[in-house]
Amino acid sequence: MFDVKISAVYIAKNEAHNIARSLDSIRVSVDELVLVDTGSADETVKIFESYGGKVYHEKWADDFSAPRNIALSKATGDWIIILDADESFSMETRQNIRAVLAQASAETNGLLINMINYDKDTGKALDEFYALRIVRNIPGLNYKGRIHEMMYIGEDYFHGWQRVSPKLLTIDHTGYTASISLEKNQRNIRLMEAAIRDGEPAERYYTNLFESYSALGNMERALYYAQMDVARGRQSITYASRSYRGLISYYAKDTSSEGRLKHLQWVEKAVKDFPELPDFHAEYSECLYRQGRYREAKREIELALSLCENYDGLEPCLLTPEMKPLMEQRKREITRLAEKQSKITISACAIVKNEENNIYGWLENVSVFADEIIINDTGSEDRTKEFIAKFSEENPDLAMVLIESQWQDDFSFAKNQCLAEATGDWIVFTDADETFVTPEKVRSVIGEQINGNTQVIMVPMANVDRDDNNNIINTFSVPRIFRREEGLCYEGRIHEMITIGGRRPDNLATVWADKRLFMEHTGYSTGINESKAQRNLTLLLKDIEDGQDIEKLYQYLAESYYALGNYAEALNKALLAIQSAYQPMGHQGDMYWLALNAMEKLDYSPEDKMAIVEGGIRLLPELPDFYARKGSVQMEAGNYHEAIKSFNMAWAKMAKYDEEAVHTNASNLRSILHLLFADWGRCLYRTGYSDMAEEKYREALKIKPWTETALCGWADIYQGRTAKDFIASLEAIYADIENSRELLADIYAVNGFPELAGYFSKVKKCSLINDKDYSEIYNKSMKEMAEILPALFVCLLEKYNEEYVKLLPDNLKILVNYLHGKPVAGEIKECFADYSSFMKAVMDFGTQELLVKYLGFLDYFATDEEKREKQLLEVAGLLQKNHREKEALELYQLLPEGSSKADSVYYQNVGFCLFREKEYAKALEYFQRAEQSEIVKSYIIWCREAMENGN
Repeated sequence: MFDVKISAVYIAKNEAHNIARSLDSIRVSVDELVLVDTGSADETVKIFESYGGKVYHEKWADDFSAPRNIALSKATGDWIIILDADESFSMETRQNIRAVLAQASAETNGLLINMINYDKDTGKALDEFYALRIVRNIPGLNYKGRIHEMMYIGEDYFHGWQRVSPKLLTIDHTGYTASISLEKNQRNIRLMEAAIRDGEPAERYYTNLFESYSALGNMERALYYAQMDVARGRQSITYASRSYRGLISYYAKDTSSEGRLKHLQWVEKAVKDFPELPDFHAEYSECLYRQGRYREAKREIELALSLCENYDGLEPCLLTPEMKPLMEQRKREITRLAEKQSKITISACAIVKNEENNIYGWLENVSVFADEIIINDTGSEDRTKEFIAKFSEENPDLAMVLIESQWQDDFSFAKNQCLAEATGDWIVFTDADETFVTPEKVRSVIGEQINGNTQVIMVPMANVDRDDNNNIINTFSVPRIFRREEGLCYEGRIHEMITIGGRRPDNLATVWADKRLFMEHTGYSTGINESKAQRNLTLLLKDIEDGQDIEKLYQYLAESYYALGNYAEALNKALLAIQSAYQPMGHQGDMYWLALNAMEKLDYSPEDKMAIVEGGIRLLPELPDFYARKGSVQMEAGNYHEAIKSFNMAWAKMAKYDEEAVHTNASNLRSILHLLFADWGRCLYRTGYSDMAEEKYREALKIKPWTETALCGWADIYQGRTAKDFIASLEAIYADIENSRELLADIYAVNGFPELAGYFSKVKKCSLINDKDYSEIYNKSMKEMAEILPALFVCLLEKYNEEYVKLLPDNLKILVNYLHGKPVAGEIKECFADYSSFMKAVMDFGTQELLVKYLGFLDYFATDEEKREKQLLEVAGLLQKNHREKEALELYQLLPEGSSKADSVYYQNVGFCLFREKEYAKALEYFQRAEQSEIVKSYIIWCREAMENGN
């Protein structure tokens, strides 16, 4: 005889319609009934007392744990059953309560009971899971959490539980019927958010916040909490897979490439964290099937079917017996496709010369997927052929062909020799310094194309600089995999292109691979770039001599000239490439990028660079690159607020670009990411956001520790002082870098930060005073005064203050006094040089009204017409440089007709202003009167394009 006392405890409010059904399910098994009522206005209490229960009253305070803990404290039984009023033991199992408890071991502290949620309105079972509903009455039992409360023993999570078979005990729950879920979910969110505000751990509520927001249709918030929940990994709670299921279900409906990628990622995470769950493996099989990864899909569907047999896990499995025939049918289909896919043959090809540092790694990489390897050695004088022979001996079952040929200054010729030997259905043609990050995925990705007509696969690649800590230079896609068919060959002596029947990839059936085929290329590292550039230029010029269409070569000529330091010729060829009818697939933005780099080397004005930037944005509005360059150009022009907007846009676009499964356009932004952060930091500092500026400088130095603009910009925030926090941050960054203190001392010494230089070179901070270096102290003081003078001048132009005016240099005093109608001591006509020097300060710090007044000074400086025209153009140029095109135009148009100053530069500048003001027809007229440089020709084209588009 099982002689123990059993208590059942409830908390309830207005549950008269449910409570009797629950009590009936336990009345013959329990010895004590306890209810904590939180304010019922119906018959709940009366019904409970009629069953012999004890009732305690507690005012509801938006906290479920509080009344539950009172109920626990009132229970006197050896075991406690914990139920809600809408929960009852099933008719089939309720008689087993005492028998189950009698079988519990002495180590068991609690029992997990199978719960089935029913929709009260339809009677349909919604889901089932295990929950802790019976506990041993041991010291320290308590609930924590304002809502979705959890049982603890003292401060520790509840432990020592045992799972009860659903055949022995099952609880039916009707509390989340469709008709009342809206009200409950709104209440639950309110309570959970209040609990978090009061200091409860937010992660305690991630799963439930996801479910409640999802039920209310707020998927943005629901997905946020689900992702936060899943990021923690599998939790030691019952039904821990809920957030995983929610994410999988949501993204299964998203048919975009990004949605499919996320769906796959969440399924892979679920399979990893819940390897015992058959339905996750079935879902994974479907994902792999849709991607054409049939061998992997076959493995997963077989595993799902195996796990389904007699599944009895703690986590609920949502696969029903009715689904098994459908799974068996899918398994047969996948097996057929996997067999067909396995019959694909792949040839891996490369041409090499003196590649002893790369060849063995390349061979290991391609051997993972290749049925045969074909190498054309064009005259190696190092150990390349020795390594090839060694690898062949070590892999006797792998077919290998080594062609030894004489180099003909023609890459296509050498590659076509390999193609002639290849027998595979597909060709993977890479260089020895290009390797797949996950070569084991190559065969499956190619296999996805077995039922299509794909001829070329574009492969994602990153140029990695081995000489710069393996930093990524840029990312792009290139044709590296293609179906072997008649007419397949390469064309072009250098920068050769695969063709089929004379057609290039942009005219072939081409697909873009996702990141499963990601490759790394080290062939354009800094240390070898120049030598390759000279070789490439020589071959390109030979191609031109042989009659190759030069329009197809402008891009490659520009790259070669730039690498060789001939920036003027690089810019010229880049602009021609931009205008060319031939645009290389996936690289349309490269020449805009190179043109900007060349312009920076040649000290072009911000106006000229901005035209190229805007062209890049128009061409590729979703690429982050040109928004970043726009921010840097705006910063250079002193437009700090606008620059910050551009940098924010670039960062948002970059995040989106990185999330994309497939990249159809190359991005170069990572090559200057450290400079982006440095420029961003400078703009934030100049606009008063020093804390945010520090974060950007820190990010820049994490990428490249010796970014001087970031080091000096950060020092400016602290006025070059050795502030404790600043020094601590620097020392944390450079702690593991050899000789960093000496290098920091040198950088700060050269850039005018003697205190910092002294600190890092271990010179006393007060050495200037100790050495009585008065000239250095004076120079430093003058530097600080020069920094504050522009702001002071503008403030006094805006609002007169006689005491502060006395601090100004004489000519600035004259300008301030003249503007305010005060007596002046001197001639205003002598003040033009100071006037123009402080024009930028007025534009940066003054109001538009002040700028108009300041421009009015121009009527008083000149003593003759020629000098007046010269001053007019100088100020117009200053306005234009600072993107004040409207005001600049007004001054330019004051130049008299027929003036000798109306030269080619004048017409070009007016054209620039009109273009920026979107007056394209007028701009075109002025550009046509200017000297026809390449930059002017580009603007003429852009004006005509804008006019054709109705602008």
